[in-house]
This record gives sequence, structure tokens and C-alpha cells, in this order.
Amino acid sequence: MQNYYQQPPVNSYLEQYQATLYYREKRRRERNTLIGIGFLLGGVLIAYLFIQTVIVLMLQRSKYYSVYETSAAFQNCFNMVAIHFSSLLIPYVIFAAIRKKDFEGRPLIPMNKIGALQTAAWVSFGMGCCVLGNLAVSFIMKVTEALGYKLTQPEMLKTDSPLAAVTLVVSVAVVPAIFEEFAYRCCILGVLQKYGKAFGVVAVSIVFGLTHGNVIQFIYAFLLGLALGYITVRTQSVVPAMLIHGFANGLSVVQEILTYTSGEKTGEYAAGALFIVWGIAAIAGTVYLFVKKLLFPEKTPKTYEPYALSLGRKLLCLAPGLFIPFVILIIMTAQFVEKVQ
Repeated sequence: MQNYYQQPPVNSYLEQYQATLYYREKRRRERNTLIGIGFLLGGVLIAYLFIQTVIVLMLQRSKYYSVYETSAAFQNCFNMVAIHFSSLLIPYVIFAAIRKKDFEGRPLIPMNKIGALQTAAWVSFGMGCCVLGNLAVSFIMKVTEALGYKLTQPEMLKTDSPLAAVTLVVSVAVVPAIFEEFAYRCCILGVLQKYGKAFGVVAVSIVFGLTHGNVIQFIYAFLLGLALGYITVRTQSVVPAMLIHGFANGLSVVQEILTYTSGEKTGEYAAGALFIVWGIAAIAGTVYLFVKKLLFPEKTPKTYEPYALSLGRKLLCLAPGLFIPFVILIIMTAQFVEKVQ
């Protein structure tokens, strides 16, 4: 007669116990690693702000500060040096060098060839996300005004010469597209996607938003960053993200230059027309990507891993290290909040 109450071999319990210890230890190590990366990212953000502050203080003590206050061309050139060449390159390259093992053989700068038509489709899709992000920020600003507060942004000098127009294009549309995408979608995303592609995209978008100095720009940069990160991960190329970033910043550049050359109304009409054009292109690009089955990744069977950290828990691991940058963001935002009369 078969014994239904026969116990399984002892070694099966031992193997199960050893497996439990293994997965728990793996979870603990990943959690500690992400906490460490969070503090490293916080240090990068603080270094980013510190380098800018030092350069600005040096400028204020120099004889060129009066030129900075009166010349839009000089101001544009200074911002390229202070923000992008110095404060972006130095800390972010150091971050990538410290965590280079997390690239796991992936190139620092992803440059997968995807073809001109597919690139155009992804750029159009990304610009559609940019348009939606602008609409979301406009809605938030209207809500805050209805509550009695106006969120403003620091203003730069208006374009007042052909040289200022040229330097505006380079400093706002070209240089940030190259250097910021290298910093965020290459250096940081290259490290973080080892711990999950979705986690990497969301986390780098938070960092991207924090560097923009106030809540308005944080929201817009975070939303745009989600699109840029997703596209970079899907295409394994940073080129579409660079083009999207350049075109997105170029919207304000076109309005500014046309305002200088043809008046404020012309600039506003041109900006509105560009939003419509990009909206139409976004629909066409999204349809193309959907039909070609490129918009979403192919579904693959998920392997269950006990005690694996969820997306939310991974993001929480970064929170302690990013606490001080968040406080700085709030302080900087408070300086640009005005009460509606």
C-alpha cells in the first residue's frame, strides 16, 4: 500500500532553504547597491550645481559681469561653458567611470543603426510627447494661477543682434541636445538599466528633471525624459533622443528669433504652427511604429524570481541620496513663486 504521508527527501528541504537564502542575499545586495548609486547620483547633482555656482561667483567678481548683464550673445556663450561643458561633463563622466562595470559590455554611447525612416518616426513620436508635455505644464500653471499663485521662470536677455541669434541656436538647441543626452541617456541610463530598463528610464528622468532648477521645468523635463529614455532603450541609439532634444528646445528658439526679426505676434504664430506640424508628424510616426511593431517591445515570458525588488522599491532605494537635491529644487522654486494680485 502506497504511503501518502511519506516525507520528501531531506535534501529537498535543504535545497529550498539554500535557494531562499540565495535570493534574499541577492535582494539585499541589490538594495544596498541602489542606495549607494542614489547617493552617488545625489553627489553628481550637487557637484553639477556647485560647479555652476563657483563659475557664476567667479564671473561676478570679474570685469566681464557687466557684459554678461547686457549682452545676450555673451550670456549664451557663458551658459554653454558654465552649464554644459563644465558642470555636465565633469561629474557625469566621473559617475560613469565609477560605475563602468554596470555597463556589462554595452557601449557608453549607444549608436545602433536604425535607418533614416525609423529615425524620423521615433523623432516624430518623441516630439508628440514634447507637445503633450508642454500642454500638461500649461494646464498645471493655469491651475496654480487659479489657486492664487503664479509659477515663473528665470528670464534670459532677449535676442538683440544676429550674433545673439546664432549663439542662441547653438547654446539652447545644439549644445544641450548633445551634452545633456550624453550625460543622462548615455552615462546614467547606461548604468541604471542594468537594474531594469523601466527602472532606468524612470530614474534617469527624475535626475534629468532635478537638474532643471524649478518645479515647472522639472515636470516638463521629467515627462520628456521618459520619452527620451524609452526611445533610447528601444532603439539602442542615442541619436533619436539627441534630435528630439534639439527640436524640442528649438521650438522656443524659433519663437525668440522670429520675435526679434518680425515681432511678437509672428513669433507666437510660428510657435503655434510648429506645434500643429509636430502634432501631425507625431500621429504619422506613431502609426508607422505601431504598424511595424516597433513601438512596444515584444512580449517575452517573465521568469519569476523570489524576493525580487519591484520598480517602486528600486526607486525608493534612490530616495535617500536624492533628498538634498529635492530640497534644493524646492528652495529654488520658492524664489520664483509669485502671488497673483
